[in-house]
Amino acid sequence: MPDDGIIALDNGVYKIWFARNYKAHRPNTVLLDNALATMGAGLPSAMAAKIVFPEKKVVAICGDGGFMMNSQELETAVRLKLDLVVLILNDSAYGMIKWKQANMNFKNFGLDFGNPCFVKYADSYGAKGHRLAATDELIPLMRRCQQEGGVHLIDVPVDYSENDRILNKELPERSAQLEGAE
Repeated sequence: MPDDGIIALDNGVYKIWFARNYKAHRPNTVLLDNALATMGAGLPSAMAAKIVFPEKKVVAICGDGGFMMNSQELETAVRLKLDLVVLILNDSAYGMIKWKQANMNFKNFGLDFGNPCFVKYADSYGAKGHRLAATDELIPLMRRCQQEGGVHLIDVPVDYSENDRILNKELPERSAQLEGAE
């Protein structure tokens, strides 16, 4: 993303990683609800940012569950001729809830689901759909989508299986070591 580009994060476990690792260069370039559980806000927030700042690059970053809560807004984005990229981080589950419940030893009930083919779904609204096959394809594809203009949806398969180990075990251990070093 350019320094003045705007990302709009929906709610999901990936938001933790963006909040920890995405370097914002200017104010108001990372839009997130700060854990208020507003699933579905990523796409509409990105659309609003693009309407207010049409000259800036804008990307919506959504989990598949959050995206499907307002996915019909792809039609609005296409109709308004917005230049917008939508990344769907697809784990076929409510990943944040699944991760939290597993950490609390709750059973996984109703958290996994099937998705439509997001490429065909985007195409059905007149957007351009893409599916990532390898991580190293992401940056060139994002650049191409932003240069081409229009509404692009990129289905990004993700595996959150390392989250429990990293977030619930390694980070607390490292934090405790840092506290002990003071």
